[in-house]
Amino acid sequence: MYYAVIGAAALMILLLILRGIHENKKALTKLKEKLISSYGKKGMRDIEHEDLNCLKRYHLNTLSGYEGGQVIDDITWNDLDMDKVFLSVDRSLSQTGSEYLYDMLKKPVKDSEEIKERDRVIEHFDTDSEKRLEFQATFASMGKMKRVSVSDHLLRLGDVSDDSNLRHYLCVLLGILAVGSIFVSPGYGFLLFFTVLVFNVATYFKRKGQIEPYIVSFAYLIRSMGAAQTLIKLKDEEVSEYTGRLSYILASLKGLNTNTFILLSGRGMTGGFLDMFLDYIRIFFHLDLIKFNNMLAIVRSKNSRIFEMFEVMGFLESCISIASFRRSLPVFCIPEHTGIVGFKADGLCHPLLNEPVPSDIDTVNGVLITGSNASGKSTFLKSVAVSVLLSQTIATAVCAYYKAPFFDIYSSMSLRDDILAGESYYMAEIKSLKRILDKTDENKAPVICFIDEVLRGTNTIERIAASSQILKNLSMKNVLLFAATHDIELTFMLEEYLDNYHFSEEILENDIRFSYKLMTGRAQSKNAIKLLSLLGYDDEITQAAQRLTESFTRNNKWEKA
Repeated sequence: MYYAVIGAAALMILLLILRGIHENKKALTKLKEKLISSYGKKGMRDIEHEDLNCLKRYHLNTLSGYEGGQVIDDITWNDLDMDKVFLSVDRSLSQTGSEYLYDMLKKPVKDSEEIKERDRVIEHFDTDSEKRLEFQATFASMGKMKRVSVSDHLLRLGDVSDDSNLRHYLCVLLGILAVGSIFVSPGYGFLLFFTVLVFNVATYFKRKGQIEPYIVSFAYLIRSMGAAQTLIKLKDEEVSEYTGRLSYILASLKGLNTNTFILLSGRGMTGGFLDMFLDYIRIFFHLDLIKFNNMLAIVRSKNSRIFEMFEVMGFLESCISIASFRRSLPVFCIPEHTGIVGFKADGLCHPLLNEPVPSDIDTVNGVLITGSNASGKSTFLKSVAVSVLLSQTIATAVCAYYKAPFFDIYSSMSLRDDILAGESYYMAEIKSLKRILDKTDENKAPVICFIDEVLRGTNTIERIAASSQILKNLSMKNVLLFAATHDIELTFMLEEYLDNYHFSEEILENDIRFSYKLMTGRAQSKNAIKLLSLLGYDDEITQAAQRLTESFTRNNKWEKA
């Protein structure tokens, strides 16, 4: 009878294990099918504002002591809608991959070998679908985190109050004595047991409240170490340099991921009976607090190694995201970086547009773009700027051909009145432009800058006068300038400094059609009053406005309205 019970129990355990293996295989197969179907598809991740801010924390936490070159400032980042670009590139299945990719896009490099290496790894994952899927499934096991930044918690471990395990070992000893005393003298034993229970529970929850936020990050860290071990076992020779680093890092973290179930399983008493029982045991004997303190000591001493592990794994998963992003583009190329200041791109597109109209541009002087409202000036500036940034970060230019030097990148394009700071649009604009002028004075590296409607926040006469001198000053430095304006006068005043390009449109009886094609020379057409008419403005308004425009053109002065 005894052996029959033991055999039945063993058989049940074996069946549960086999069922778990089968379910895991089914889930893995389903995940891989989903990854295959979504690879290379155009799209933008849905993400809550708070989660996006958490992804940015890794970048902010890596800025201290950063000496790798320029970091894209917030004005330029927002001008170029780079949060949206990031979300269209990011296909990461782990928090680490998303955080690293965001940081990568914020830090353009000026090293051809680094760009080539990034392209090599990206290309490897694009062509070897089997390895890509194995890596993606591994990264998926790490998972995402809601409104939590692992890097914040790891950096703030120094804020966790030190806690010796001696008092927790004392609680273990008291617990054992209390339980043992019940068998010796039940009456006094139960009294001692409940006294010890109250003491152990009270001291337990005091400490548990202090460390609770960090347990989530520790859980993610342990999953990441498990994923790193899996990546090493995949034996991908093309990325052996990176998996070799992971192997070295894991060796240095020995002991961190042993018996972690004591800390991580059954939390919250929401699992099965076994988890609930384990929770009570942990509370009574402080087992998870002891394990946390042991892990805390290791993590504090090996913090730099842990960040290095996240960096390696983040880089590898970012390369998979970039490979998929490339497949989603209408056109892309590997950038060619040269030492000659200038810019040449064929078939240039914006990565966020579904049906972009490609543009060709070849300039060594810089560009001044004119054209009517909604004709494509701002989109073109952003297309150039985004390709420059992507070429120096993810080794991908959104065009058929790209040739340019490595630049520092600045813009002043989409400013808003800062009401809370009491600043007008004009004040915000001149501060933005001043930051570019200051950078070009101190920079020896080539700068590329993008300015849309320079000084639009002030009157016409002063705007044209001041704009001409600001743009001239920039164009005479080690700067490649791309600027857009409605002021045709600037195209004559600056024609020896900047190449003139324009966008145009076809005006029909009841419609305006934009070609969105970049053309050489200055713009000739105007459409602001025509747009008023097409939107249903009263003829009295539009006809009078047209009459005043024609009068000014003839006489160079305004009539009374």
